[in-house]
Amino acid sequence: MDMDYVLAQSAQDKNITSDLQRDFQIVNRALRVLSACTQAVIRAIDEKTLLQNLVQLITDEAAYRMAWIGYVCYDAAKSIQPMAWAGYESGYLKTINLTWDNESPRGQGPTGKAIRSGQPVACQNMIEDPQFEPWREAAQQRGYQSSLVLPLLNQGVVFGCLNIYSGESGAFNQREVELLQELSDSLSFGIVSLRTKQERQQAEIELRMSEEKFSKVFYGSPIAKVIARVDGGRYIVDVNHSFERLFGFDRSEILGHNSFQLKILRSLTDRQKMLEIFEADGKLVNYEVPLYSRNGDIVMCHVSAELIQIGDETCRLFVIVDITEQKQAELMILRLNEELEQRVKDRTAELTQATEQLRLTNQELLRSNQELEQFAYVASHDLQEPLRAVMGYTQLLMSEYGDRFDDIANSYAEYVIDGSKRMQQLIHDLLAYSRVSTRGKEFAATDCNAVAQAAMRNLQLAIAEKNAEIIIDPLPVVNGDRSQLVQLFQNLIGNAIKFCKAEQPRIYICATKVEVPTDLEGKEQTSHYLFEVRDNGIGIKSQYLDRIFEVFKRLHTRREYDGTGIGLAICKKIVLRHGGQIWAESTPNVGTTFFFTV
Repeated sequence: MDMDYVLAQSAQDKNITSDLQRDFQIVNRALRVLSACTQAVIRAIDEKTLLQNLVQLITDEAAYRMAWIGYVCYDAAKSIQPMAWAGYESGYLKTINLTWDNESPRGQGPTGKAIRSGQPVACQNMIEDPQFEPWREAAQQRGYQSSLVLPLLNQGVVFGCLNIYSGESGAFNQREVELLQELSDSLSFGIVSLRTKQERQQAEIELRMSEEKFSKVFYGSPIAKVIARVDGGRYIVDVNHSFERLFGFDRSEILGHNSFQLKILRSLTDRQKMLEIFEADGKLVNYEVPLYSRNGDIVMCHVSAELIQIGDETCRLFVIVDITEQKQAELMILRLNEELEQRVKDRTAELTQATEQLRLTNQELLRSNQELEQFAYVASHDLQEPLRAVMGYTQLLMSEYGDRFDDIANSYAEYVIDGSKRMQQLIHDLLAYSRVSTRGKEFAATDCNAVAQAAMRNLQLAIAEKNAEIIIDPLPVVNGDRSQLVQLFQNLIGNAIKFCKAEQPRIYICATKVEVPTDLEGKEQTSHYLFEVRDNGIGIKSQYLDRIFEVFKRLHTRREYDGTGIGLAICKKIVLRHGGQIWAESTPNVGTTFFFTV
């Protein structure tokens, strides 16, 4: 036999043996890791610990360079979130910026492909593989030569990946990949099982809390509540304490019966109507119905109902609100309203009758006032002629024969003349009073500054005699009867001069714009001017302030202050004709302020 052939065959046999030994070691390593990881999955109690234990076992038991587990993120970047890692990581995961986006260059590596395909993807030589270029430098710095990415699936949907890195190129043969895929399947199962267990535990906690909450709400409610079956006779399966108190039954007497058997609901019509509403709407809201207690008392109630699920059985939850007192109050209110309506009708009839009577009375009063004013005007006018004759002849008598009269006769003649003058002034004032209504002129724009000046000219002798100081602020233009407004200002200024103290009279006149309500609620308003005439005179006691505007009301004797007692009555009549009001405020020995609106 050729020696060269023998040597070649021997070398080949050694290589085969070496490869078989290497494959055996790889498979044996993978089996050890698979066994250890399977035990870790079985013993796992939480997901985070499972992930960390598994990557630690992979690097410790199989001597892989590094291993990490990542979860798929469904954000805009389609990123991959590292969850656990072990081995020589040295900041690698912070630099690689992985994605499973097929449009991105960083999504073309083993990890992105494995996630998109749902199949294991190996990179046997990171140095030469062109698709690993984005991460080559970082991998070389950490001694990574090859890698295997195993997808984690739940019902065919990839939710994560297991990445294993080796320090040797070509480290992952077909058999090892198959075994490691079993490992990833076991890991996926373990993760899903833990999540299912956690969700079940959470659901159990929530169910227990829900049951406790329902129990508190149901049994502790101050409102009567009933649970009844939907099928099988619709009998009652539970009631709360408020229901027992409201209807006088013990719970043991109620369960297993329906409301008709207990004679709580006695109207077939109401029962049928409630069922129809429930069938149509799926619920019942505040259905008003008379129910009966154990002793036969009527309890007016609002009944509401909805479907609830108790275990696997569908039931109805009834909420029953006692409205007996409310209905009694409504009936009382209804009776009171009826009585009130009748009273209103009666009162309205009385008011209508009284209003009509008042209208007739006002009509008659207006006619009488008009006749009286006309009479006063005519009478006053007719009285002036004989009065002038009396004064004229008395003065002529004094002129011709005064030297023949003794002192008594002269005093009598003076009495006649003085009385005639007072009578003449009284007639003049009465004529002025009557003319306010009977001889008034049409209203027109009137400058109150000119009005005040005209009044002062008429009073210039009195002003000069008393050395009165009169201050007038700028006054507005109003719609009114100029001659009557002059009379108004003249009377008020004249009174201030007349009723002065020993000191110099000081009179101040001003006006401000105000809004005056025209209805009872004050919603409608109209603009007026409020005038003030203020003096520093003797003042008026408060008990007389309401009487000073009446005809012939005098607060002083003629010896103290002359006058007829008609001046302020004329002022009031003028102000009323102009749609305003007049009043006074005063402090004795300090002064008086007259207010009026126009």
